[in-house]
Amino acid sequence: MYPLATKPGFSFWKWAGGLLFAIPVVVVGFAFLRPAETPFTRAVGLIRAGKAAAALPILEDISRKQPDDNSVFPWLAQAYLSTERLGEGRTALDTAIRTRQPTSALLPVVLAYTTYYAKKGDFEEAEKLLDSAAAACKQSDLVEGRADLYLSWAEQEARSGSLEAAIARLDKAVALLPELTEAKRHLVSHRLSEYLRQQAAIAELKKKNDREAIVLLQKSLAVADEPATRMALANLFRKHGKLADAIDNYRRVASADPNNLEARHRLIDLLVESQDYRTAREALTELTDKERSVENYQLLAFLHLKLNNPAGAVRAYEDASGLRPKDPVLMAQLEKALRLWSDLLTRQGKLQESMSVKGHADRVAEMLAALAKDSQTKVEETPEGEPSQGEPAPASAAVAPVELPPLDPKVPPVAVCSARIWLARGSLTPEGEIGIKNIAGRPVSDLALTVVFYDNTTRKRNGTVVLPVAGPASKPFAAGAARTLYFSCPNIVKPDHQLAVIIFWKGRLLKEFPVVKQH
Repeated sequence: MYPLATKPGFSFWKWAGGLLFAIPVVVVGFAFLRPAETPFTRAVGLIRAGKAAAALPILEDISRKQPDDNSVFPWLAQAYLSTERLGEGRTALDTAIRTRQPTSALLPVVLAYTTYYAKKGDFEEAEKLLDSAAAACKQSDLVEGRADLYLSWAEQEARSGSLEAAIARLDKAVALLPELTEAKRHLVSHRLSEYLRQQAAIAELKKKNDREAIVLLQKSLAVADEPATRMALANLFRKHGKLADAIDNYRRVASADPNNLEARHRLIDLLVESQDYRTAREALTELTDKERSVENYQLLAFLHLKLNNPAGAVRAYEDASGLRPKDPVLMAQLEKALRLWSDLLTRQGKLQESMSVKGHADRVAEMLAALAKDSQTKVEETPEGEPSQGEPAPASAAVAPVELPPLDPKVPPVAVCSARIWLARGSLTPEGEIGIKNIAGRPVSDLALTVVFYDNTTRKRNGTVVLPVAGPASKPFAAGAARTLYFSCPNIVKPDHQLAVIIFWKGRLLKEFPVVKQH
């Protein structure tokens, strides 16, 4: 006799047959054991399906026939709200609260009414509703709704120009922080920090009260440690000569966000001002790895010389010359540094090395002399009949100096010739670096540019920075001169938003650049 099936095959068919038998049993059992649909459950299903208008007559009929059944009131209130019958809905909701209906049914309706009142601008009524709902719901169930209410309320107060009232609303939200989600805690803290920073700016610029501004900024910093707050605080400390405090704040910003070039430059400037040349050199050396510019290398060379390191100064001047070849100023600085290095080596008894460095200095001097000769030759090559640079013009040719006409107020005296705008990975503060050039053909003594950070996602401004170039307290911006300006956004931005930077001169558009997000 041959076996009809193997043992594994028999086990498979045994399990398959059992499963085919069990499925009909489960289906039939579910059909018989499922509770029969009632008018109440049908109305609830309609509301959850977004068909409140169809559910409302059913719920009203239940309420008339079963006046003692209070479980209908939360759903009745929801249906009335959805159909814009607010008066009847609020009566039903108050009844649901008074009769202490289960939180699962009551809480969504309370929050829906709170949101409705907030959108209508009736924040007081929304707060009263949350206060009354606290008798039937746990405080922990209402904290998110309260936080949203105070955030919306504060935003409206701030838009109307009442920052003190906005801060007062957010102070109530801050009291709820331990029970809020992490995202909501961050939002409340950031918003309060921002309003305190705005109030500090008003105290500084309008009230001329720097002491009050510092107190407000320190309070803002205690709420949320944000770069914009530390930058503003550092500027005030620097203004009042508190260099150590200013350095500490700039250093913290630069450490938290290495791409904040403005903070790093100001930190280096203050370190130089306080004569901490060694720390300044370390900070600038690190910065030149990220930002190669002639100005940075010249300052680095100066710091090396202050620390009696002419070799480092030579390397810095050579790096600067690589960016701007045949610049006579840089070549003269390089020659001087080479001769200082040669003298130092001689004093150290390193005569062979000293001669080698001196030879390099001589070659630079020869190149500099050749450049000067070429420049003089070009000046003397004047058209026939005109006096050369070395010959005085005849007395008959002397004319009165010509007074230049004023600059056209509609034509920008500068052009933006380079730009780098970015948002570093992990950072919430966009940074910018632009290069400008004087194209007016004459020095400009009054010049400032305005940088606007524009949020293309919300279609709103997210901060403005003024970049002074020339003014009463600074030298005029020379004709044909170029300069690099650094800046950062005064506010943080949401990582998923699309941003742009717009450069204005006296309200006129110069350039617009996208913010590049680094990944």
